[in-house]
Amino acid sequence: MRSRGGASRTRVAVLPAAHPAVRRITGLASSGHLEMVPMRPGAVNGESHPGTYAKDTGSIPDPDPDHDLDHVDVAHVHFGYDYLDPESARDVIEHLSRAGVPMVLTVHDIVYPSHEDSEPHRGYTGTLVGAAAQVLTLTEVAARELWVRWGVEAMVVPHPRLLDEAEISSAIRASKYLRAPGDTVVGVLLERMGENIEGPELLDLLAPVATGRRGAHLRIVVEAQAWRDACGEDRESGGHHLVAELAAEGGWESVRLIRYEARDLGPVLAEFAALDVCVLPYRFATHSTWLELCRDLGVTPVLPAVGFLREQWFDRCDPDEHSGEVYDPRDPGTLTWAVRTAIDEPRSPPPRVEGADPGKIMAAHEKVYRMAARRREAIQEGS
Repeated sequence: MRSRGGASRTRVAVLPAAHPAVRRITGLASSGHLEMVPMRPGAVNGESHPGTYAKDTGSIPDPDPDHDLDHVDVAHVHFGYDYLDPESARDVIEHLSRAGVPMVLTVHDIVYPSHEDSEPHRGYTGTLVGAAAQVLTLTEVAARELWVRWGVEAMVVPHPRLLDEAEISSAIRASKYLRAPGDTVVGVLLERMGENIEGPELLDLLAPVATGRRGAHLRIVVEAQAWRDACGEDRESGGHHLVAELAAEGGWESVRLIRYEARDLGPVLAEFAALDVCVLPYRFATHSTWLELCRDLGVTPVLPAVGFLREQWFDRCDPDEHSGEVYDPRDPGTLTWAVRTAIDEPRSPPPRVEGADPGKIMAAHEKVYRMAARRREAIQEGS
């Protein structure tokens, strides 16, 4: 730990710095006892890694390429598999070990929602879990799963809200210009359109929702680069053709794409806030950042009975009293029923659990960082 002006500060390397959820947690570090250091992935394993979050860090100051692990006390790895190849896990661990930097690991996904074959990812997660000085996760049920699988006692730190009050108010005000009174707006999150996402088949299943319903609109939410990759060189005309087909076949009054950039959700917040319902069509997952965006903006999620999504959304709440419908991804009919129920029986989203208060979240992180840093100092003093 570094002394700054007589006060001890813990310097924490944050990876990846640009993900919206990580950016939110990093932004909570205002106590003066922490210094969050956004780092490029290559700093962890001594290589230049072109990972998903390697270049653009959004609102966080651009990482200094000259920073190395000699200048930090702790490394906090979020979404490690999202920007480092699974094959590099041991290299990362060895590099941190050689630098004497303890690793704090937040396990967001035990089953990673981009890999149809989950075994390699689980093996990779197990490698990281086994090397971490402290493991965090988002729900009690995930913590139990980590204990059963790897014998690790994970600390549960709930997901913080992604947006502050000003962002929420701005998005909700702007959303009123994106829909007419009496409209019903259904969104479908295709995200990166990986093997974990139901695609055209799911959109076909939603067609009956619009039948006999005036002012029914469909919005398809997709990551911009994934859309460009899928449509190839003729991406614009191909996109318009798909939208026209969906509008004709489904009976929707309008169908529109909402394309977002992975590292900057700001431009689409109003579009998202304009939704009544958002379908999360995952085949498999553990937790979801999009659920927290739904909670922030008052959008009702329709979520599959996979992973711990239900527990994350309804954490310590009575499902009968709050918004959110769960469908069985193995039974197509349940999706139509869930969306119709979500539209026809609107309710308020469940509140966040007490531990999700921003101050408590940051206090929990600070405690973990300082404990890890002290252990590092004790090892160094004893060597």
